[in-house]
Amino acid sequence: MFAVLTTPAGRKLHVSISLDWTLGAALYRIAEVDGTITLGWSSGHYRCDCCTEPSIELTYGKPAESPFTRHYEDPPKVFGVTLAAQAVYRASAMQPSRASGWLVVRREGTDHHDPEAPDGTRRRTAEVVYTITQHWLAQPWAHQLHRAHEQRHATARLRQHDAAVRELEQRICHLTAELAEELTGAEEQERIISAGPVAPKWQRPDGLPATIGNIAA
Repeated sequence: MFAVLTTPAGRKLHVSISLDWTLGAALYRIAEVDGTITLGWSSGHYRCDCCTEPSIELTYGKPAESPFTRHYEDPPKVFGVTLAAQAVYRASAMQPSRASGWLVVRREGTDHHDPEAPDGTRRRTAEVVYTITQHWLAQPWAHQLHRAHEQRHATARLRQHDAAVRELEQRICHLTAELAEELTGAEEQERIISAGPVAPKWQRPDGLPATIGNIAA
């Protein structure tokens, strides 16, 4: 599908959009940056306690199967800078006029390091990403893509849950044994307390009752 989007600054973006139902992602091929920006969801965020809002995972290029990929096919070029790697952000944190605080923008580097892009590139990239993200989330197929993403990761997540359940069951078993031991100890102390103070049974040879003072004597 094809669309013409307008950024908050009034710039036009001519985009060709394709949907990847296996990954649950949308690929925005943007003429103005001569490359692709892929929008999907972060696979590891669903169990985070920091917020209820799903985190978006952005790929500067077409996504790859390998998690070790850093330089993707058809990367976008902003002000002559080729972008690389991925970024994770929340829609509620987006700012169209700046990248700092919400969007990581890196340029292709060498020696296994992709440095941060120049300020101008980062600002223009933030404007572009803000615009296509707003468009993406407003589409009727966005929810279906999210379901496809969840389906893709459900098997791995089930294994994680099963492993966590087994670990918790072992911990519960150990804790139950420790609890039983402590309850038994507490009951024993309660019986000692209920029995009352111990009365001395020792008597003096003359038959008079013993006291603390004359016992010590």
